[in-house]
Amino acid sequence: MQEIDYRLAFEHAPVGMVVSRNRTIVACNERVCEIFGATPSALVGHSFSILYPSMEEFERIGKRMEPFLNASGHYADNRMMKRLGGLHGSIAGETFWCHVTGHALNRARRTRPGSGLSKTWVRGAR
Repeated sequence: MQEIDYRLAFEHAPVGMVVSRNRTIVACNERVCEIFGATPSALVGHSFSILYPSMEEFERIGKRMEPFLNASGHYADNRMMKRLGGLHGSIAGETFWCHVTGHALNRARRTRPGSGLSKTWVRGAR
C-alpha cells in the first residue's frame, strides 16, 4: 500500500487551515496565506492577534469561544479579520468577513483559554 502524504494534502487544501498552540500559529497552508495576503513566515510563530482588527477583538473572541471549546472541543463563527500584506491581490490592513471553525486537538489537557494544540479552518471572502 502506498503511503499517503498528509502534509501535501494540508498544504494544498482548498480551505485555509492552521495548526496552533496557545493561540500562536504553528503551521498554516497556502490558502491561509492567500486569504490574509501573507507569507508563511509572516504567520508561523506569531499570535493570531495579528489577524484581528484590534487586540480588544482578539481578546473578546477568545473569551467567547472558551466555553464552547471546553464543553465540546469545537467552535465556529463569522468574524471580522484583518489582512496582513499586499500579497495575492490583498490590501494590507483591509478587514473582511471570515468564517472560522476550530477544533481542540487535546481538549483533556486544556488548563486555560487558548491553551493546547488546535486546528482551525478559515474561509474568507476574496
